[in-house]
Amino acid sequence: MNLYETYLNTKSSGSVEDRIVVMNDIIRQNPKLMDYIETKIDSCYGTHIVYLVNMRVNGEDMLKIGYTKNSVDGRFGEHRYAGRDSLEIVEKIREEKLQAKGAIEFEKSLKEKFKDFKITTDLTLPGKGEFYDIVFYDEMIRVYDEEYPKFINVIGLKSPN
Repeated sequence: MNLYETYLNTKSSGSVEDRIVVMNDIIRQNPKLMDYIETKIDSCYGTHIVYLVNMRVNGEDMLKIGYTKNSVDGRFGEHRYAGRDSLEIVEKIREEKLQAKGAIEFEKSLKEKFKDFKITTDLTLPGKGEFYDIVFYDEMIRVYDEEYPKFINVIGLKSPN
């Protein structure tokens, strides 16, 4: 049986250990796969930034929270989303690094605490529901700073993006 057939067999009915052995064999034959695997592991287990930014959307200032495994500038430099050109980062207020699970849990906590501060936009980009009224600027910074330490030691897997 060739490696591809072994892969198909273990994928559907192999133990975790058998699957690891086959995957290792595939990676050894195709080392470029490591780049793709590391990217996926970074998404699920690596470092993420949880940010709070002041954004200008169509000339109106508002606050935005979110997380990214890259950078805040990179996150908003993606031009593939409708409405992207109407966004401007006015100020990066906070951008703390956490392990993936900690970042997800921290962002979730912030969303819950900020739910009454939300505003609606006509944007279609990912995270469009995470915009908040600028009048809550000081309160959001206070809560962010209060909550962040609770998530520093949260380690685990998050689902891939």
